[in-house]
Amino acid sequence: MKLEGVLVIDISRAESLRPPRLGPASDRLSPRLREILDDLDDLFHAEGFSQFKVGELAERVHCSRRTLYELAPTKEELVLVVLDRRLRKISREARVALKEVDDPVELLERFHAPSHRDLRRSTMRFAEDVASHPAVQRLFADHHRYAVALLREIIETGKKLGEFGDVHSGVVAEVWDAALERFQEPRFLREYNLTFEDAAIELSRLLRFGLTLSATQGVHH
Repeated sequence: MKLEGVLVIDISRAESLRPPRLGPASDRLSPRLREILDDLDDLFHAEGFSQFKVGELAERVHCSRRTLYELAPTKEELVLVVLDRRLRKISREARVALKEVDDPVELLERFHAPSHRDLRRSTMRFAEDVASHPAVQRLFADHHRYAVALLREIIETGKKLGEFGDVHSGVVAEVWDAALERFQEPRFLREYNLTFEDAAIELSRLLRFGLTLSATQGVHH
């Protein structure tokens, strides 16, 4: 609903699905440790993470092995901490958009923008590593469940304002999530000569077009 020109979206149900944090919060880390996590994040997205040993990671980000073990007790847990931190940043930017935008259609764009920017950095090697590591896949799935819940609330609000058609928000959000999961498969990206970012942008266009078209044509379920 809208109050005095401000779009009000109830995300209390979605918040119950927000994944627990892995590793310490950024505000509890020193500037140097935050820098190391940022550097690891850039490295993983550019070159993947499966081939590196802890010593090699320490060398690449110019720190000691001991420093990395302060962040996580094993390399596998370090990877999860780094990726969880990135996914949390994306969802945090999406929540900020929920408070700043007063148009549901624009809100869809702002909701997708952080993940699209992040995907721009991802390489095929990163996609292959994600696909071959069940723990990383579970982490992404947990964050996607939270994003699905946020998207449902956006759609429901757009329906109430007449900007979106009377579609089933759960079905639409679940299809969106299933498509993103498919897009993570390296075989899919190679088959259609796409990057994950390319595929995600096409999906967001389809979502926006379908929701707004159903509103103009008075679609009911």
